[in-house]
Amino acid sequence: MAPAFQHLHFMKTLLVFGMALLLNAATATAQKTVHAVVSFTGADTSLRIGKGQQFLVELWVPNRKDFTWQMAAVPQVCKFTSSQIGQAATLPGQPEQQLWFFKATRAGSDTIRFVYRHPRDEANITTKTLYLQVQ
Repeated sequence: MAPAFQHLHFMKTLLVFGMALLLNAATATAQKTVHAVVSFTGADTSLRIGKGQQFLVELWVPNRKDFTWQMAAVPQVCKFTSSQIGQAATLPGQPEQQLWFFKATRAGSDTIRFVYRHPRDEANITTKTLYLQVQ
């Protein structure tokens, strides 16, 4: 192998290794700060969590073109902290995850309803309901 090619190969290997380390560190940090992950298998699910703990709600976005998940009402026993679209789809129409981050702020029961719809089509909606119990 020519020295220039060896150097280029070494630099690429180092870059890939560095990116893997960064991804692993980011994943470990996220896992440490989120106490529960809510994944819906149907239209409804429930979560029991302690006051002060953070949780994450995963919602699949089948078609992001003009369609979005929205919260129907602001919950009273937790604080919404952020939302983001997860891994970007590599092919058009491929599903993506929308991640919703919350922090339980006071004891009690609440319901968080998520609605998936097109902004100009109010008749065609999908809902997911999270029944939340904060201790």
